[in-house]
Order: sequence, then C-alpha cells, then structure tokens
Amino acid sequence: MTVSPAKGTARRCAVAGVCALAMLVPGFAMAQLQLRRPTPAVTPTPDQTAPVAVEKPQADQADPPAVRPRSGITVAPRPFDGSSIVVNTLETVDPDAIGLIGEDQGGFPLGLWQGTEWPLVRALMQRMPAATSSLAIRDLAKRLLMSRASVPAGKPLDASFVALRVDRLLAMGDIGNALALLKIAPDARRDENLLRTRIEALFFDNNNSDACKAVRAAVSDYSGMYWSQAQAFCFALSGEHARASLIADLLRERENEIEPVFFSAVDALAGSRGGESPSLKAPLALHLAMMRSVGLQFTAEIAQTGNVAVLRAVALAPNAALDIRLIAAERAHRLGALTGGEIIRLYRGFPFSKDELNSPISTAEESWAPRTRALLIRAAAEQTVALAKAEVLRRAWELGREREGYAEIAGASMPIVMSIDPAAELIWFARDAARVLFAGGGTDRALAWYATALADRERIDEARTAEAALWPLAVLADTQDAVPFDPARLQQWYAARRQADPQSAPAHALAFYALLEVTGRILPPQIWRDLLDGPFAAGSGRTGGTLNMAWAQSLASASSDGRIGETILLATVGAGDAGDGGLSVADAGRVIAALRRLRLETEARRLAVEAAMAAGL
Repeated sequence: MTVSPAKGTARRCAVAGVCALAMLVPGFAMAQLQLRRPTPAVTPTPDQTAPVAVEKPQADQADPPAVRPRSGITVAPRPFDGSSIVVNTLETVDPDAIGLIGEDQGGFPLGLWQGTEWPLVRALMQRMPAATSSLAIRDLAKRLLMSRASVPAGKPLDASFVALRVDRLLAMGDIGNALALLKIAPDARRDENLLRTRIEALFFDNNNSDACKAVRAAVSDYSGMYWSQAQAFCFALSGEHARASLIADLLRERENEIEPVFFSAVDALAGSRGGESPSLKAPLALHLAMMRSVGLQFTAEIAQTGNVAVLRAVALAPNAALDIRLIAAERAHRLGALTGGEIIRLYRGFPFSKDELNSPISTAEESWAPRTRALLIRAAAEQTVALAKAEVLRRAWELGREREGYAEIAGASMPIVMSIDPAAELIWFARDAARVLFAGGGTDRALAWYATALADRERIDEARTAEAALWPLAVLADTQDAVPFDPARLQQWYAARRQADPQSAPAHALAFYALLEVTGRILPPQIWRDLLDGPFAAGSGRTGGTLNMAWAQSLASASSDGRIGETILLATVGAGDAGDGGLSVADAGRVIAALRRLRLETEARRLAVEAAMAAGL
C-alpha cells in the first residue's frame, strides 16, 4: 500500500496529537490538514504484515523531537483493532498571533507569551507607559508589541489582543507601525475598539479621506458620542453641512462632555468665520484633524500637556505657531515619537533669516530658545566638513549645559553625530560625542570613539582625559571584553573621582559597582570596603529602590522561568511607574538581571549605560 504525503501527515497527527500545537504558528500550511468526515475503518487480514517504510521528514518539518521518525527504520504494523485510534480536534488559529516582525527581524520568539495568563497580560499592557525617557525600555516595548507570537494562555478567542497592541503603539506616537499592524489584522478582529483605533490612527496621520471612509462604514453598526462627532465632521468635510449641523445640534445637549473645538469646526466648515481657538482638555486625533481642516491654531498649552501622539501631531501641523511646533517637536523626539531624521527635516524646513543662518552660534548665545536650538542643529547638519560639524555641535552642547537645555540639543543632534567618523584629529570631540551616542543608543559608534581615545591616551593629554571619562560607560557597554578592566584600574578610577568631586564620588561609585556586578563583573571585597567610610543611606534615591517588592519578585520569577513577554511587560510598566526620574539604579539593576537571564545581553547593557549616566557617571 502506498502512503501519500498528505495521508502520512494526517496519520502522524492522529497518533501523536501534535497538529494542534503546529497550528499555533502563524502562516502554518493548513492545506495539508483538512478535516474530513471519518470513513469506516477496515481491519487488515492477518497476511497484511508486509513492512511499511516510514517516510523521512523534510528538513523544515516542525514535528517535536519525541515523535520525529528516524530515517532508515522499518516498522511492521500491529494488527488493527481500533483501540489505538486517538481523535484530536485541531485548534482554531487565533488571529491575534499576527505581528510585524519575526525573531529574525529583531522580534521576540513565537513562544513569547508561553506560561503567562491572559488576565495578567491584559491588565499590565493597559498600564504600559506611553512616554518614557529610557530609549532601551522604549525599544523593548515596541518590539514586544510588534512581534509575531502565539497568544497568552487563556485568552478568549473573541478578545482582541491586536486592539491592545495597536492602542499602545498609537499612544506612543508610533503611528506608522500602528497602521501597519492594523492593515494586517484579519476581519475577525474588526470590532468597535479596533475600528475606532484605526480611525484615530488615520486622523493622526492626516489621512482624512480614508478615516472618513472607515467612519461611514462603521456608523451603521456603532453608536455613541465619538461616532456622532466623527460622522458630523465627515459630513461637513464632504459639503453635507445640513446633516452635520443636525448632529451638532443634537450633541449640544451634552456639550459639557465634548471638546468645544467640535462645534467650532462644524460651524467653520459651514462658512462661519471668526472666534479664537477653543481650549483643549483631552483632545483626540479627531479633534486635531478638525482644527487642521479649518486652520484653528493650536494653543501653547497643548505643547506642554499633550500626550505623546498629540505632541507628534502638533510638531508636524501647519496650524501651530513656530515656537509651539518646536517645543512639541523637542518633547516628541525625546519620547520617541519623532525619529532623528524627522526632526532634522523639520528643522531644515523652518524659516530663518540670512543673518541667523550666517551666525547661528552668536544668535543662540544671545537667545537660548527652541528656535535657536533648531538653528544650531540645522547649521551643523548643513556643514559638509566633519571638523566644522564637530565645532558647531560642541559649542551647541556647551550652551545646552550652561542654559539647562542639554538634553534637548543633545538628543536632536544624534543623527549628525552618527555621521561623523571617529578620528585622531577630532580627539577633542571624542568625549562629548561618545556621551551623546551612548545616551542615544549608538553604542557601537560610541565605543569606536572610546577606542580612538584609548589608542592615543599615552601620548595625547586630550585622549587620556577622554578615555578616563568614558571608561565607566565603555566597561558597562562592552560585550566583547575589549575594554581594559581590572580591580586596580577600578581603584584608580575611584581615587581620581574622589579627588575631583569628594561629595559625589561615593554615590557614583555605589551606582557604578552595582551596575558592574549586575552585568556580570564580580568585584573583590576590598572594592566594596573602600566605600564603608561613606554614608549607607541612598540619599537622593537614584541608587535606592523605588518600586515595591511585588514588582521586584514578579520580575525575578518571570525571568527565572523564561517568561519573556511577561518579563518585558513588567520592566516597561515598572519604568512607567517610576516616573519622570526613571528607574533607580537598584531597580534598573533588577531589570538588567532579568534581561540577562533571558539572554538579552545587548538590551541589558544599554539599560546599564542609561542608568549609569542618570546616576551622574
């Protein structure tokens, strides 16, 4: 009897019960696993004992090792009595298993949520922060949300995990990836929450046409104030002002629950003119689209209080004053809603006078403001010689430190620094450049600047100074053991730090030593004894713990058990709960240890460098 490949696959699934597991993998080829009405079994006669060769599995076959047949073995079937039949029902593929990236594209493994229950994921994901200053945490969060993976255990089939993920991406201002994930979401996930999220994403993307198409398709199925406002706006955009006004009149009975800009926009689209821009309480993308459509100006308040997605929209909006757009752009970039390339293009598009462009540093020295910071970044970007770029940037960073605006100018300059190759003739630039790169996630480039200083430290004073200043960050960032490290060097570093800054040195050393140990360096007892003459209290809190023990224990448990998604989710929520100051060194150490348990060494090192810089190193 000849066994066809399709029947051979079905037979192995029936005996081993492994097909249901295979169905969890997105994109699994289901064509070979069609459920058919069972046919009456035929018991073979005793003479049907000829050996049957088991087929050799293909190289990419996904059978578990316990059931994978070995090639070259011949198996004689037992007499068929019907008692060995195992009937398994193939599970339905959950459409929430979709994602934008796989493990080979920077995503996490398919078993990302293995061992974690749905109620915990749902509760924690709603608390995932929309804004965090930690680039390392933000990167982990976005990769978590975009990864293809089987869904958490116990998730009801009708619960939308896609909607939760898109909502968080949208809240982070990542409009592009939110829309991309929505685009591949199957029809089975087109519930009200997901449709509303998609419409908000389209309005944020200034795509009123597609947003209104989606509104018209949805209003017959859903009701509520959001849908009424969206429908009225879309009627007004298409010139159906009577229908828009009718809805607006009905909604006036509940105007205290609606942003005033809704009524102003509907009236303005119908031809009414005049009046100031109304204040905004908690504007949605719908309300921002209304303001853009009629040219209502954004107020200064929105650049200070708006959420991350709103800040991005204001930065890119033509209906906002230049200073407001600049403030919004700086904040949006620091929180990850604008890329380095986007903010450079934005700055290059702003108007400056000829005198300002000819003397950007003098202009910034006279008036330090978002406008002059943008001028400096633009001036550096437009230089064609590396030396000239470096000179503009170094003075810009000096002004930033003097005028308490270093974080804004340094973050925005990151793309320009990346374009400058480390070189011995720029050794005077190495220290500042590497610090900007370490802070911005350009670790490899920062280490290249450190290596340049290290190579010349014996013969050039500036190289020796730069190497000594960058050494703690380089040690923490180094995964290849390329940075010189030994206890004697560590003691030399502490002695130099105490001489330069006796008051801060013990706290800096505590932070550095703690981060060294949590990234795998075991320090001799004498290193710690050198700090016993200092205070034992955490003092400022940067080296002390700030999050509760439940979080710390849950993080340790999840990472020890290999629950990747749960560990990363706890890390991001902890960073959000820590507030604007970010994770303390102690709490960052807990997250670093957890990431290393999961073999996420690069991510752990990035967080260690961030924590060290936040602690003053």
